[in-house]
Amino acid sequence: MTKYCPFCGEALVDEAKFCKSCGKNLDNVNMESNIGPTGNTQPYSVPIAEKNHTLAIVLGYVFAIFIPLIGLIFGIYLLTRNDSENAKKHGKFVLILTFVIWAISFLLLMN
Repeated sequence: MTKYCPFCGEALVDEAKFCKSCGKNLDNVNMESNIGPTGNTQPYSVPIAEKNHTLAIVLGYVFAIFIPLIGLIFGIYLLTRNDSENAKKHGKFVLILTFVIWAISFLLLMN
């Protein structure tokens, strides 16, 4: 039966004295309290925080307006972030804004 750290949820070997992930001492911890209602050992559920890409989002919008080539790079960076739906959403908007600015610049230069 696999045991899990009650502090971080990391899978442990049976004879573990310390958690290899969080480093907590497991000597005084009752591992029997880590058994779920079905009798199986359940890992502790640690909520995964979404990463904050606020700086990249702000810079993406600024560069999309003033220097569209760098805005394009920020837009692609944000769009490829798998750890944040917010970053992906803003990445799409930065890319759209970049192409709109390029189109407007092109049309103004052609006149």
